Amino acid sequence: MKKTILKSIIVLSYIYCLGYILFDFPNDTFVLRTITGVMSFIFSYSLLLKILDNKKEKKLANSEK
Repeated sequence: MKKTILKSIIVLSYIYCLGYILFDFPNDTFVLRTITGVMSFIFSYSLLLKILDNKKEKKLANSEK
């Protein structure tokens, strides 16, 4: 249950950040800037963790051969 909620938050942050980049939401109030900052933080760190995990898997696969 917790994993599903976390994955849905990450997917939501991907969609929100990509929409913000592509369409540049014009009404930037303090609340929207805060939401954008939090979503961008989740988006960037989930991508960073995914990249690091892929590198770790490749290193393990190469060491097993």
